[in-house]
Amino acid sequence: MKLAGLLALVCALLIPAAGAGAVTTPGTGAPDIAWGAADDASKFADDGGAWFYDELQGAGLTQNRWTVAFDPSNPTAIKELPFLERAAPVAQAAGVRIILVLYSLKGSAHDPVQFCDWARNVVQAVNQWGIHDFVVGNEVNTRLYWSPQKDAAGRDVAAPAYFALLANCYDAIHGADPEANVIGMGLSPRASTPESSEPLVFLRDVGRVYRASGRTQPIMDQLSIHPYPNPGSPTDGPEVGYDNPNRFGIANLDRVKQAVYDAFNGTGQPTTLNGLTFVIDEIGWQTDTSKYSGYVNDENVAVVSEQQQTARITTMVTKYLACDPTVTGVQLFLLVDEKYRNGRDESGQYVGGGWQSGLVTAGGEGVSVEKSSYAPAAALFAAGRGACTGSLVSWSPSKAAPGHKASKSKPLCRKSRRATKRKPCRRA
Repeated sequence: MKLAGLLALVCALLIPAAGAGAVTTPGTGAPDIAWGAADDASKFADDGGAWFYDELQGAGLTQNRWTVAFDPSNPTAIKELPFLERAAPVAQAAGVRIILVLYSLKGSAHDPVQFCDWARNVVQAVNQWGIHDFVVGNEVNTRLYWSPQKDAAGRDVAAPAYFALLANCYDAIHGADPEANVIGMGLSPRASTPESSEPLVFLRDVGRVYRASGRTQPIMDQLSIHPYPNPGSPTDGPEVGYDNPNRFGIANLDRVKQAVYDAFNGTGQPTTLNGLTFVIDEIGWQTDTSKYSGYVNDENVAVVSEQQQTARITTMVTKYLACDPTVTGVQLFLLVDEKYRNGRDESGQYVGGGWQSGLVTAGGEGVSVEKSSYAPAAALFAAGRGACTGSLVSWSPSKAAPGHKASKSKPLCRKSRRATKRKPCRRA
């Protein structure tokens, strides 16, 4: 292991733990928490990700989330299989746990039979490399990844369609792999457009459809969420949540728990009170890269300094996620920066991406350098639950389901950006 990785493990022992706290927090019953990165760079790397995994493990991270796309024009093909065949064995040899996000290249193409037959094929193909974690869909409450969201009368049509796909895929994936872990939704924290759906409204709508369906089996083993800051103020810290009660940030996870309870309590789908846990498979803050070479074009969003990135990660870990037994997996959105700051290449053509939220600068082996946030973050991640500096979060529902109304409980943080200089947000 790299020297940075050994340093992270040593530093982790010095971090004060909550209660009896080592990684497994003995006596609390809290499951371990694992940290990783949502980053396809390793999947596409010529070396199969060997350099990437050295950096990943040096940062105290043990998981890597990849995306795998369904092409509705060729619904039986696993187009990225050559990349998986090259990279998955390298990850397996390194002891890195791979999580796959299965989604459609075309947001309007989500036939549950075709998609889930394809998903079954993916599951069978990757089983040889010990891959058992599958997120079904990505930000399915947004028009970009699932359309249509609403009919002409404004009624939610995405939730019923997604329920049909998720239920079908749950059965198909578990049928192909008894060890599978099916993760639902990948919720965006907000409706990204007027045509999109607020995430907690969408979640409750899926619950209504589930109840009406008569299904008695679960539809997911875990719930995936993306609690990014408000894009109108992307430098906000973890303690700044959303005012809208149907949206969520890191400080609003109680809202998500309540929505899950409202949607599924008393059904065959577990809630957070009886087994459902959360995977946060995207979170991050973009940093100022102006002092580094190797980046292209000017930045087009507000960014934080590396010192601020360190502070935000520290708060996220020590005050929130390491303290919440419902959160069992977290993937930073990117370990290694993308080089195009605004998502456009040298010719000005849009190529997508444009994120500089990694702990490592862009470029790859021999070019990238570790940001100043790398080592302190590594120590926190290596500590697991022991990084929590307070008490473990305990949550109970505010009312009985199936009322399906917005929670009346006080959220962890109701503070707006205008209130950031007032008294600190209360954490339950």
